[in-house]
Amino acid sequence: MPAAAKSSTPPAENKKPANPNTIRETVESVIVAFILAFLFRAFVAEAFVIPTGSMAPTLMGAHKDTVCEHCGAQYQSTASPEFDKDDGSFTARVAVGSSCAICRASNAFDLAANGNHATFSGDRILVSKFDYLFSDPKRWDVLVFKYPNDARMNYIKRLVGLPGEQLRIEGGDVYVRKQDNDPWQIARKPADKVLAMMQVVSDTHHQPRDLIQWGWPSLWQPQAQVPGTPAHAWKIEQNGQAWKAQLPSGIGADQTHWLRYFHKYYDRDAWREAEQTHKLNPIDPHSSSLITDFLAYNTTRFVDRGRIYNGRQLNSNITSQLRAMDAVNDVDLRFDGIDLRSNARDFTAQDGKHWVGDLVAQFDVAVEGTQGKLCLDLVEFGIHYQCEIDVATGAATLRAIDNGKPLSLFAAPGGQTASQASASTAVRAGGRYQLRFANIDDQLLLWVNGSLTTFDHATAFDSHQYRAAEARRPYWTPTDPLDAAPIALGGQGCALTVHRAQVWRDIYYIAIKSDYAYADFDDSDLRAVVASIKDAETRSELQRHMDETSITSWVYANPEQWATTPLFQSRGFLEFLLDEGEFFPMGDNSAASSDARAWFGHHYVERRFLIGKALLVFWPHKWNAPVPHPNFARMGRIR
Repeated sequence: MPAAAKSSTPPAENKKPANPNTIRETVESVIVAFILAFLFRAFVAEAFVIPTGSMAPTLMGAHKDTVCEHCGAQYQSTASPEFDKDDGSFTARVAVGSSCAICRASNAFDLAANGNHATFSGDRILVSKFDYLFSDPKRWDVLVFKYPNDARMNYIKRLVGLPGEQLRIEGGDVYVRKQDNDPWQIARKPADKVLAMMQVVSDTHHQPRDLIQWGWPSLWQPQAQVPGTPAHAWKIEQNGQAWKAQLPSGIGADQTHWLRYFHKYYDRDAWREAEQTHKLNPIDPHSSSLITDFLAYNTTRFVDRGRIYNGRQLNSNITSQLRAMDAVNDVDLRFDGIDLRSNARDFTAQDGKHWVGDLVAQFDVAVEGTQGKLCLDLVEFGIHYQCEIDVATGAATLRAIDNGKPLSLFAAPGGQTASQASASTAVRAGGRYQLRFANIDDQLLLWVNGSLTTFDHATAFDSHQYRAAEARRPYWTPTDPLDAAPIALGGQGCALTVHRAQVWRDIYYIAIKSDYAYADFDDSDLRAVVASIKDAETRSELQRHMDETSITSWVYANPEQWATTPLFQSRGFLEFLLDEGEFFPMGDNSAASSDARAWFGHHYVERRFLIGKALLVFWPHKWNAPVPHPNFARMGRIR
């Protein structure tokens, strides 16, 4: 017989009794661990989940994360209305589509087949409670606090107003002062905050393929040349896959040849018509509309949940209808028996309501030849803010030009002002560079290959010295488009190849008219705008609509109206007074943020309600396809 297997377990009589000291040490260790965890959570850091989109696109609440079928751009849109804000249960609404951030095309959510079209939860963030124990919050911090009107609720916003300040919101900007007799000073964002808060407008890497096939012109066009010089010096190549602009050498070396951005887009109705006919109406390449505070995050369309789901299961016949995009593209169509005019809606205005003049331009550009000048241009209130770079030496010069005359814009030593500011850059002929030029909050900023350039004079200024309240509007002339084409890159005596051109805008802080109307205008303002229109047919058509989007969109797209319309002077403002220990927060998604602007009787957060500073997104939503994996690109520091 085989030998019996030996047990590795010692006989019971050989076991040692448990040591009471070891048990006590284990229990004490567990208790200490719990205490340390509690102290860490209470005084050092705590994790939070973002519930809504009031801080989008900086931070996401429940949302959709979509790649546009038409141009390939990735963008996010809200899905927060799918959930009850009190208990998180499902509401009667389901998100079925939204509009692209860049090409404005409608995109349907494939709820049945595409796992990445699921509704994702909000960003999970880490909040430092330690920061504000020994120092005060700083302007532009993203902070978490208890809602003053219901301390059981935690809010997250960006800090805009500080204790002891008077604060004014006007024209999309924030102004502060200490005393009644002090002049208002614009609250400028530091350079890192500019980059964190800017919002995309256009990108030549994401072109609407179908529109281009049907005749959509490049948004970047050569500016008309002066008489006697070669026309259309810039050559543009554009198709559904790529875009490139070239300025050959040896053309008109005594003048600057400008490649200028003419902002235009197809709205939802125009997109639908083009998709049906496979052609576009004739488009003037040099036509343009003002850049607005349009935000794709706010364009989600919703339908009744019962039409999409049977309990938790998708209705069997719904997928093809969603993919056909009927629910999103055609508000007049009855979708599965529903009149979408009453059952589906935009979260906010489709096209943006407010003109934004604070812009950022970025170019991926190759410089050829041995000498010449590369020029960057931003326009606001009809003033050209230009940066000229000598490609032989890298010397950069900032100037401001109003109606052909230089302005003494920049602060110089001894309380003087200077008409230019200078710096040295790495730009040289024969190289390829990423150039980023910004005019945000009355300051000019230049980055070369991601590094901020330091000039010999301060590059902040006060535009109110040159454009008083009644003149703070967009400008246009038949010979210079000015604010109708507010961004340009130019070359003089050198050859340039632009491989990519991008446009961003600043956040526009809305001076809301009421807690439910997030606009700088009210109905009486808009009626005055319509009444000022001389063309009777246009006036009658807009009177029939009488909504903010139709009226403002028409004015913004007709630059000959800008000098006479009362629209820009109708923009309201808000003022607030903060005592010591009171802080004023607002959301980055100004059109959809319930913040201090609209709180009833309590337009501030007291110090005792502050929880901490938002540090980082440590866990955004995960991707579901092709295999589940973390969304590493969204992880990182919150600025």
